[in-house]
Amino acid sequence: MLDLRDIDLNVLLAFDAIYTQCSITRAAEVMGLSQPAMSNALRRLRTLCNDPLFIKTQQGVTPTVTAHRLSEHVRQALSSLREGLGQLSQEQLDGATPLRVSCLDCLQPLLLAALQPDDDAWQVRFYQPRRRDAYSELLSGKLDVLIDIDQPLSQLDGLRKLALFDDHYVFAYGHGLSAAPTTLEDYLSTPQLQVSSRRDGLSPVDLELGLRGRKRNIAATVQSSLAARLIADQRAVGMTLPSRIAEVLGLKQAALPLPQPIALSFCVYVDGRYRRMRGREQQVARIVELLAPSTSSELLRRA
Repeated sequence: MLDLRDIDLNVLLAFDAIYTQCSITRAAEVMGLSQPAMSNALRRLRTLCNDPLFIKTQQGVTPTVTAHRLSEHVRQALSSLREGLGQLSQEQLDGATPLRVSCLDCLQPLLLAALQPDDDAWQVRFYQPRRRDAYSELLSGKLDVLIDIDQPLSQLDGLRKLALFDDHYVFAYGHGLSAAPTTLEDYLSTPQLQVSSRRDGLSPVDLELGLRGRKRNIAATVQSSLAARLIADQRAVGMTLPSRIAEVLGLKQAALPLPQPIALSFCVYVDGRYRRMRGREQQVARIVELLAPSTSSELLRRA
């Protein structure tokens, strides 16, 4: 039985090059070695395996049965080693590469506190692409983390979705309004701010109202929820927001005057390969723990 202590990694690399090139000369060129050095490596491996491994032909060399059997294991071992070294290199880069996050602006201070707990914290970059572009940016590596409402991912293989929390829509308002509307007619006539970083698209509330042939009175659309918070204190306008977002913004809130609450769920979307990078895994774990502390351990285990 072969003793691994007798095997030099360079010998296995030489074997893989010869097997792939079917030529000692071409294999030497690929590895940047002289032909005598490559022949010497092959001679050492022949001695260890007690087999010629490669037979000379007019075109170069052809593998023996033993070489064919050995090649599969050698390639798996080298591939695993390359992957492991690549992960170590990525982990070293993780600390220097900014984490790119897309989420509502009112969540950014909370996430920043979670992701930068000390002087050796990660760098974080917040920005908001269009929703249809965000998923492709996750897959291509342009975006690292997306926090958004629950969306089907049947057409987006390679992404991982981690559930954060369930919520429902409420009527939110600041000092500009003295009270929340109590009837559907008052709710629909009250001027509202639409908070959205996207150019178009309807919220679940608007879709539900549309099915009834009704429509909200949207006075203005703003990209920033923090800007909407300031406007709500200065003007007689309200907003239809998820309850937890209204709470984060410090707004007063009331139930929507609808027969049933309109529910939604928030999720974290990441590239499915995020757990291969230790730094990224820690960052995602902190985000989940911040937004869903009661279920973070279970969610991460399932992921």
